[in-house]
Amino acid sequence: MQRRSETWDSLWAQLLRIDFFAGKWEMYRKVADSRAEWLEKTFQLDKQKPVLSCACGEGGIELALARRGFNVTGIDICPAFIHFAREQASTEQLASASFLTADLRGANPLPDGFGAVFCFDTLGLLSDEEEQKLVRKMASALLPGGLLLVDCPLREAQAPARTWWEQNDGYVLMDTRWDKDAGVQYIDPIYITAAGEFVELRDPYDQTREEHTGVIRYLYTQQELARIMQPAGLHAQAVPHQRKGYFMLAARRGGPVSQI
Repeated sequence: MQRRSETWDSLWAQLLRIDFFAGKWEMYRKVADSRAEWLEKTFQLDKQKPVLSCACGEGGIELALARRGFNVTGIDICPAFIHFAREQASTEQLASASFLTADLRGANPLPDGFGAVFCFDTLGLLSDEEEQKLVRKMASALLPGGLLLVDCPLREAQAPARTWWEQNDGYVLMDTRWDKDAGVQYIDPIYITAAGEFVELRDPYDQTREEHTGVIRYLYTQQELARIMQPAGLHAQAVPHQRKGYFMLAARRGGPVSQI
């Protein structure tokens, strides 16, 4: 039995997101459209002010906001995601949606002048220092009074799980473990190719581990995530999330929480 590991960029982004939703795009689009509508109405987003989405993935919510008339910029480290999002924006003739490939952990500042900045389902994957820097960069990208939205899975919604499905003439096995005491989630996918080769995911965030396959993610409590935002001058408020099993925090740059 042969084993090898591949990065998120080289295989897994395409396999777990883009290929997974192939043939299901209309269903995926309906979910994204619903999320975009909820975001606009819940947070009273202003179409006259552009939106920045950090770690945008394949661009589902960003494209949905563009369909609603927003000017949206999505940033992700993964070229496969950005290529897909750009192709979809071109197909739908969404000139107000743009997508950039960039590493959010880098020293360069984010573009600025945004009425809202999103970072969904990402915090907890990076190191403490990297996440604190990212929060400061996102705060700096906001216009005065601009809104930062971040979310994270709820700890109480976690449970160990093992699932599998057929895909691309092979099988994907997904093993998810949850360390309640440490607040850490372990995600270990394996792709078994048609030739019987076992392909593991090389952790894209922590290359210091000797056994750096799978992904390790710390799941913040609402209070912990709010504290990370405070040094950037952001005082966060918890908002009931539309997505089951997640919580969301919202904060305005230079404005009181009551304005949300």
